[in-house]
Amino acid sequence: MTGRLRALVAGVALVAPLLTVTGTPATAAEDTSYKIPSMLRQQADQVSRLGAGKVRQLTANAVEVDQNGLGVQVYADGPVNADQENQLRSLGVTVKTNAATLAPVAGADLPVAGLVSTVVPVDKLDAVAALPWVSTLRPSVRPATDVGPNTAEGVKLHKADIAQQHGLTGKGQTVGVMSGDADHVAESIARGELPADTKILSQASYDNDEGTAMMEIVHDIAPDAKLMYATSGDTLADYVKGFHDLAAAGATIITEDLAFDDEPAFQQGLGATTAESLAKHGIWVSSSAGNLGSRHAPRVAAKGTGRTPDDQTSAQTNCPAPIRNTVNLRGADNTYNLNLLPGASFMPTLQWSEPRAIYPTTGQGGFTDLNLYLVDAAGNCLAWSNAKQANGVGDTLEQFTYTNTTGVAQAARLVVDVAGTSSARAVPTLDLRWRALAAGVQTLDPVDRAGSLNPDSNYLGFATSAGATNASATVDPTTSPLEAYSAAGPVQIITTTRCPGKGIGPCKGVPGGHDRTFSGPTYTATDGVQVSGVGPFGSGTCPSVTPGDCRFYGTSAATPSSAGVAALTRQEFGGKWISPELLTFILQSRAVHRDGDGWGAGVLSAI
Repeated sequence: MTGRLRALVAGVALVAPLLTVTGTPATAAEDTSYKIPSMLRQQADQVSRLGAGKVRQLTANAVEVDQNGLGVQVYADGPVNADQENQLRSLGVTVKTNAATLAPVAGADLPVAGLVSTVVPVDKLDAVAALPWVSTLRPSVRPATDVGPNTAEGVKLHKADIAQQHGLTGKGQTVGVMSGDADHVAESIARGELPADTKILSQASYDNDEGTAMMEIVHDIAPDAKLMYATSGDTLADYVKGFHDLAAAGATIITEDLAFDDEPAFQQGLGATTAESLAKHGIWVSSSAGNLGSRHAPRVAAKGTGRTPDDQTSAQTNCPAPIRNTVNLRGADNTYNLNLLPGASFMPTLQWSEPRAIYPTTGQGGFTDLNLYLVDAAGNCLAWSNAKQANGVGDTLEQFTYTNTTGVAQAARLVVDVAGTSSARAVPTLDLRWRALAAGVQTLDPVDRAGSLNPDSNYLGFATSAGATNASATVDPTTSPLEAYSAAGPVQIITTTRCPGKGIGPCKGVPGGHDRTFSGPTYTATDGVQVSGVGPFGSGTCPSVTPGDCRFYGTSAATPSSAGVAALTRQEFGGKWISPELLTFILQSRAVHRDGDGWGAGVLSAI
């Protein structure tokens, strides 16, 4: 091992404060510490000190923790074979899902990634990272579902009622739905909200009926379409498995509403590539655009300014290193001010336009060393993620969770600091977003919707994404308002510096190549629509007693609305023989321009 790599991957021997996800690899071997992200390292430390039950309370279930250890996504340099699985088991690791063994889809060229979903004992992280075929580890963060803060209006707004009068009912289409759970489908069938032949392929343990509500929306718009459901599970590997299972079972349309904030923001990760591959194969795919339109910073150059947070002159306490080279996140402002009410919990995620150490650039890494901090009004560090990146080594993602346990409202600021640039050939672009894990996270500074699209919806023209407009506010698509939280593109595929060829660092960086930009979301569809609310699930009185009692908000409701319209339109134009690309072109051509902030995406119309 070279001296340069030893210096690069050496961890910071630091005891982190409670509730902070930081890099604390005091016991890590030098040659593996860069494979273990700050968030996972600190989670292991918390489990060791507090026990799994207490940690689950502190992190609001952001990271999978059970009595056997931590949920870990193991990325490998190629598909993981049986011998390698056995190496994991010999270390006490539970192997849950192996992406190399997923159900094949005849004729589809789907990506095959070295990814295994596991549970790793907390004292075996370094041993797993030391396996020579392991490229990097990521915590198993349960995907968020894009439910809004609060649906049969969507039928009228999308003019599906008129299409139904002309005999278009979705007949001949099979719509596959993927979300958290669909536990009370039988109750929805008994209420007449779903057809009796609704098929359930798999379930998880989300304890909600978001999937049931999504299928109800599809059924309202396309009542003769066949419905099937697969859970997203708890991990990216499970999410990809859900796509495989629905496609293998005969879905002609797939709609899903999961958000993976740690999928690559500036690359097409495994989730987006799988969806686009299925779309190329003939399965029309719609994903939720996401609900972080109001919790996203502008995408700016990650250039250090030599300034402290808000030009603070007082001492910075409880910080792993001085914060002295911050990035201007908005004009000359280098912080994002938040107010955290008692019990508020959130997870910020920072990425930048250098290679990720996961698919599609597994084992590669960054050249600019960025750190993410949360500081209070007095300059005390509350939480941070400070993994190392340099010379093409180290995953270009910083992420932590934080919960306000003080009992009073807490002023806090998000800060990005440039710790080094090694051999970076250009200043990278950053993406900073924050997701509430529990209520009470208030953003005080202006945000920027542009670039806030879910990273797993980084589509380049084959699969589609849906923004949300409130159907309960109006039946006129030209005036229907875009939801404040509805996320937007553009999709930006950018690599500012990389290792030469297909090499893996350490290396001297070279320019990253041609950038690609694509608009998003593809269209706008309805949320705020009525659902039965079985489970219970929804906003209002759920389950509903009278129509309108229970409503479904968020881009999670918009994506099944779009799938229903797509089923009607595909039936009209020849059924499954019309390609997804042509179907999307027709949908966009018919979409109704909406006054105001449209982000290039009209409201879908079935006629």
